[in-house]
Amino acid sequence: MLRLLKSGRWGLLFCGLAVGAAVGAIVAVQFSSPRFQLPTTLLNASSTHGGTTMAIATGPIQDGVEGFFVLDFITGELTCSVLNPRTGAMGGAYRANVVADLGVEQGKQPQYLMVTGAANFRTQGGNIAPAESVVYVADANTGRYVAYWLPWNRQAAQYNFAQASPMMVLGTGSARNIQVE
Repeated sequence: MLRLLKSGRWGLLFCGLAVGAAVGAIVAVQFSSPRFQLPTTLLNASSTHGGTTMAIATGPIQDGVEGFFVLDFITGELTCSVLNPRTGAMGGAYRANVVADLGVEQGKQPQYLMVTGAANFRTQGGNIAPAESVVYVADANTGRYVAYWLPWNRQAAQYNFAQASPMMVLGTGSARNIQVE
């Protein structure tokens, strides 16, 4: 074995492997600790689910408080309940009827879709400001949609007062340019 190592080829191979292993170890040690750190990214997510007669979704209201949106397909009633983080009880109730706002024709069976989105409205101050969530409802049959915002009273929330108000229409539109029968 020693005679093989003393010959030129095997000795060079062995020395090359030893030097390569040493360089690899040095490189591994040098780059094992990160040179830079990526900023922490907080994820904010809402959830949505729908069935044949009802859809539910969650969306941010203010400072970590969520709203629970429920759309009843049979009546067209859209409600939002807001959990009061101090008491653990529902402390807000908002309502809208999407049938009128979407222009659903009597006798037609709409196919509703609902999602929420985060919003950061600029306000001029005051106690009542839009919540940090917008709820979107669409009729898949007609392509018409409506967006609602909630008038959130920040002071009432701070002092544990229950809130109840109609949802306000932010805008309406149509995703289709043609009439589908």
